[in-house]
Amino acid sequence: MAVLGKKADQRQPALKVRLVGESEERRNEAKAILLKMGDPPVEIVESGLTLPASGETNGNGHLNGNGSGAGSVDVAIVTFHGQEEGSLRYIQALHDNPPCPVIVALLPKGSPELMRRALKAGADELIFFPVELGDMTRALVKIESYRRSDHRRQGGVVVSVTSTLGGMGVTSLTANLALALRYTLNKRVAVIDLDLQSGGLSVCLNIEPERTIMLLTEPDRKLDSIQLESALTKHESGIYLLAAPKRMEDCELVPDTLIAPVLDLMQQLFDFVLIDCGSYINEVVVAAWENSNRLLYLLDQSITAARCAWRFIELYSRLGLKELDPSIVLSRHSPSHPITEEQITHTLARPIFAKIPRDEKTLERVQLRAQDLWKIAPNAAFTRSVEELARRLAAVDFVEAPEVGAGLLSRLFSAIAARA
Repeated sequence: MAVLGKKADQRQPALKVRLVGESEERRNEAKAILLKMGDPPVEIVESGLTLPASGETNGNGHLNGNGSGAGSVDVAIVTFHGQEEGSLRYIQALHDNPPCPVIVALLPKGSPELMRRALKAGADELIFFPVELGDMTRALVKIESYRRSDHRRQGGVVVSVTSTLGGMGVTSLTANLALALRYTLNKRVAVIDLDLQSGGLSVCLNIEPERTIMLLTEPDRKLDSIQLESALTKHESGIYLLAAPKRMEDCELVPDTLIAPVLDLMQQLFDFVLIDCGSYINEVVVAAWENSNRLLYLLDQSITAARCAWRFIELYSRLGLKELDPSIVLSRHSPSHPITEEQITHTLARPIFAKIPRDEKTLERVQLRAQDLWKIAPNAAFTRSVEELARRLAAVDFVEAPEVGAGLLSRLFSAIAARA
């Protein structure tokens, strides 16, 4: 093993990068680009493809970040050159043994199938040979920004899904997006049902939870990971559900102050935490928005939905949350609808982030057979669109939720009152 590096700015610790691959030629090509970088400064560790079975585990059985037992690294760059299966197994081993570094797959161009398999194995970023300085710099600057904000890998990504108009498919998309992240990208995923009165996530997932969020509302107990895990219900796919209260009247007993500590703990356990925020704005939902990394807003191709979306965006901006810009998802999309995607984009003054096609028959089959999409219709257009959205969420830059003062809720209800 060789250790190389550049002298780091004393004010900025070097980004520790492990460069992995059987091909010395490929490693040298990547290393030459890394050593040209001035910002962020890097410290490079080189090694071949050595899996945990070869002794690269720590005392807890986890894969050490640099394979030498000398401490973890921030980034693992895995090169692909004739050893695709070995490289994929290495990425999978890193991903399955947390805590793990950010994983960058360095791939040959023109291989969509290999890209898909690398992402499914657990790669966070894809870069392609021949390596360009700009591509490598962009990837490592993004990773460095995660580290500076103390957000990289110590916490999973929190995604809130909402709409201010009922019937947009918020619950269905939350459940199926969680399954797509699990099945397609092999992510560790949890879902939270904050549509407290409806409690529809358990129905969409075809489970009957015995435990709910009410277990976390006991005032005399300090919330910890053991208490949190006792409130979760495991789905057969491997995702976990924090269910809404069984009794509708208990919804008022869930305090908004519970949301931030719950999400803090869940981010330590999962790669993605998806929240069904329903269509009703209250203190609990606003707390979820505050602590999210991305917010998906659903609407369909109707004038009413477009109007509600415009009002939501306006309100969201006035609340001081505009730094976490909502991503627009066009639900039940039909290319032949008289209200087009372009018209909606023009009305909202923002692009459509994703489109989910109308497929009532497939969703009806899912409900009637009590099985998920990937068992009923794995190749349906609806299924593929949800998988594509999952890949986009796993690949895009996430903006950290801004710090919002204690006056957020008063501003919320003042804003609502002003519009009444």
